[in-house]
Amino acid sequence: MSFNPNELILERVRSVEAYDPATNTLIGRYTQIEEPSLKTSAEGLDVVDAMGTPIHTFYKNQQATFDGTNSLFSLDLAASQFGSKKKMATADDKVLVPASETITIGAGGKIVLQHVPAGESGAEVKYVQVINENNTFGQTYEVSPTAGDGKFTIDAAAKTITMPEGTEGTVFVNYEYESDSAAVISKETDKVPATQKLLIHAIFRDPCNANLVYAGVIACPRAQLDPTSVELSLKSDGKHAFSYKLKKPYCDANGRLFDIIVSEK
Repeated sequence: MSFNPNELILERVRSVEAYDPATNTLIGRYTQIEEPSLKTSAEGLDVVDAMGTPIHTFYKNQQATFDGTNSLFSLDLAASQFGSKKKMATADDKVLVPASETITIGAGGKIVLQHVPAGESGAEVKYVQVINENNTFGQTYEVSPTAGDGKFTIDAAAKTITMPEGTEGTVFVNYEYESDSAAVISKETDKVPATQKLLIHAIFRDPCNANLVYAGVIACPRAQLDPTSVELSLKSDGKHAFSYKLKKPYCDANGRLFDIIVSEK
């Protein structure tokens, strides 16, 4: 007897994979999917008689959407939503990372940074601001080749700033450093999400025998992330929402939006 499934328990969507439709290269894989939803829509055009009674309805512009939330913030997903690519730093192509530190001035007016600052030689850190006891900013010091009133010197290679003699307390320092172990994604106003191919992997169970588990895949040949409203929750318990618009491949004679495939094996 051939496998002929009908009513099934959809246990969960276990992952969503996004591919480049031209090369089939994996772009992103999201494994913490919550509240997935697949919706279809169409525009109806009624044909009416002289009295306005509907005779027939034609449907056009059939589309679909796949919405969901990833439980964890995903750099790959955000990059796709921004229409960009994730850049990973290497030893030959480092990433500039902003750093802000609050440091207590040590003996001899020395301030030791966590990283080697990058930038103009001798002026890798341009300003240092004193933090008062009431947590307000006090005097601002400026970098100089030689120490002096209101001036500090810097030895970038040693990660050391030397404040004027007698300066004490805590200071705020902002600078940039180069990292070969970092990743960056950018949002640019002239970029939009690229068209992707989606594979939505799901787990099904037989309602009469829950021990029977079936593999399911929703295959979407043409999907594009909706950039009209992308919200990244900046909270520890925040979720990463997404919405794909599914459209038929324009040159596909069958007008296929997606396939729902359930396999017994």
